Amino acid sequence: MQELIYQVEFLSDIVLPATSNTEGNIQQLDFIAGSNFLGMVAKEYSKFKDSFDIFHSGKVKFGDATLLYNDKQTYKMPLSYFFDKGKEDTLYNHHLITDFKIFTQLKQKRNGYITQDLDEVYIEYNYSQKSAYDKKKRKSLEGSMFGYFAMKKGLNWRFVVKVDDSISTDDLELLKKTILNSKRLGKSKSAQYGRIKITETIGNMALASSIGGAKAPLPNTTLLYLNSRVALVDENGNPTYDLKYICKGADIDYPKCQIKTSTFTPFNGAMQTKTYERICIDKGSVIVLNELSVEQLNEIKNGVGVYLSEGFGDVLINPTFLLNKDGFSMGSEASASPKDGAKVETDLAKYLKQREDNKQNKLDILNKVDKFIKDNKSLYQNIKPSQWGKIRSICTSGDDKFREEIEEYISNGTKKWEQNQIDTLLDEKYSLEHIKLISIQMPKQGAKDEN
Repeated sequence: MQELIYQVEFLSDIVLPATSNTEGNIQQLDFIAGSNFLGMVAKEYSKFKDSFDIFHSGKVKFGDATLLYNDKQTYKMPLSYFFDKGKEDTLYNHHLITDFKIFTQLKQKRNGYITQDLDEVYIEYNYSQKSAYDKKKRKSLEGSMFGYFAMKKGLNWRFVVKVDDSISTDDLELLKKTILNSKRLGKSKSAQYGRIKITETIGNMALASSIGGAKAPLPNTTLLYLNSRVALVDENGNPTYDLKYICKGADIDYPKCQIKTSTFTPFNGAMQTKTYERICIDKGSVIVLNELSVEQLNEIKNGVGVYLSEGFGDVLINPTFLLNKDGFSMGSEASASPKDGAKVETDLAKYLKQREDNKQNKLDILNKVDKFIKDNKSLYQNIKPSQWGKIRSICTSGDDKFREEIEEYISNGTKKWEQNQIDTLLDEKYSLEHIKLISIQMPKQGAKDEN
């Protein structure tokens, strides 16, 4: 089985909701699930010679993307990390504590990421308040305010696609090409969110499995760190949280385990419907097993549970960051923001920095729109203001499928556009905000020329 390694750069803020809900308190993911990359490739489903092998056989596994900090791989904060109340500087691995009486009150450290060197890394978010649009009244839809927490532009991630050697060369090349040509990720891709750049990386991921494999400091025990979500099923195929289904005959040391669970309902873009709800054990959970055999160990190495094609089931065995028997301290604390390594401490500083970033983003959009008009003024000189008005109306509606709606409008009728005009305006590098501003400014430019 070969591994294809890719790097993802955020060219804009990215919204990755933890659920498919559109109302209420929408929780955000702090990682990129492998299902996102599977979905990118699935857009070309019918073009693969053997679609079953690519998407349904388990021969291709799209791994979760790993956050990079200073080009180092990071890992979700292990849920086994605890500290004594009021003494956050010293951490302990819960599964290695032998005397709990020495602590006043143990508290769990849950958020953030760590590097192999135990540097502490946090992801910063931008918050934006939005409103749904009422197409009939041409104004904001009353009572439909919602907000997005978006991971900031500039973050870098890395992910692996594992491909079985039996996959044909043609299908492998199409898979690679589709991934590299994918430019959008997450929710609200039609607006200011969702632009990414994917590049292929040569070399080794240096996964924690390569720094693991050591002997656990407890006799006859094995420590499992969930490097992705895990979905377990029982002997009847029903979803379950019972850890005994990690592998056949698993002897779980339940008091030493630390897990977090969640549920979500995936949305199938091809079928345009939600699928069955899934129950998961979250990334960062730590499971302790007793008397693990070689056969069980090999079973775990091949992936735990179901939905392995979507990045589920990736488990690290005895990683070094779970082997600290005594109290230990974290290294430096920083934000994953590429602009500066120092963490913005105060709420006021964060607010002002976000305002500055928003202004810069708006300025970048205006500059691109101005350049578009200068470069393409002659190309659109025969387009009537009424058509630009219709395009502006489509953009204002906020419909996620605004490109398809615009293309349908300008490709039909007696005043249909030339293909070059369509392709230039609807280029993927232009977001909804870009096209909306172009539709506002282009008729004004035509009026200037007439004068």
